[in-house]
Amino acid sequence: MSDQPFNIRQLDGLDYDEAEPLLEDYQETLIELFVNSPEGEEYCKAYPDVGFWISQFIYYGFGYEGFTLPRMKVEDVATVVEELFPRKVTLLSPEEGENAIPELLALWQFLKREFKLRNATSIIKYLRDIESEFKEIMEDSSKFGFAKSFVTLGHQAGFDISTVEGLTQFQEIYNASIAPIMAAQNSDTSGFSSKPISGSAVNDSKASKEKQKKAKNTAAESRKRNRTKKK
Repeated sequence: MSDQPFNIRQLDGLDYDEAEPLLEDYQETLIELFVNSPEGEEYCKAYPDVGFWISQFIYYGFGYEGFTLPRMKVEDVATVVEELFPRKVTLLSPEEGENAIPELLALWQFLKREFKLRNATSIIKYLRDIESEFKEIMEDSSKFGFAKSFVTLGHQAGFDISTVEGLTQFQEIYNASIAPIMAAQNSDTSGFSSKPISGSAVNDSKASKEKQKKAKNTAAESRKRNRTKKK
């Protein structure tokens, strides 16, 4: 992490192409600051695996909607939590989402204290209100995007969708067995397509998984640096 003070507003006013070279360092630095904050230390007592949901929140909020943390309003946070997360983020078990809202709550408490973000209080209230509904939101298949639908179905069918080989094997089974049945029923339900899946669609699924893997690696690196500092 740089010795320079962190500029929470460095993404404000930038388009994605301008911000992309900065985004990874922005996420890593903010997560490290959070981990070393009173809010982060308290959160880590209950949830040692910290950072994944913060990375996802920043990435999807900015990458898809142009939201930046200092300018976010309650409705912007709701768009990420209730629309982008269920559409884009794949959970292979319900437990993977248990710390999502607690992590975002702790983050916004940190942002309120450290950076005095003007909408933090109302966002914290929103996150508290939505916490009990989050599991249902993430499991609502009507909200799934195609990549998430494909990965979820492959996982349920027993394929290792964390690997290229597993995704490719499921693609072959889907095109040979599932798509023809759905085409015969003239059905495109729950985000699934009745047409054979192309290589580009599988690439979209792989790209989505890679983004989630990268976010987890970012979180792991932050935790590692934090442990080293405390020794």
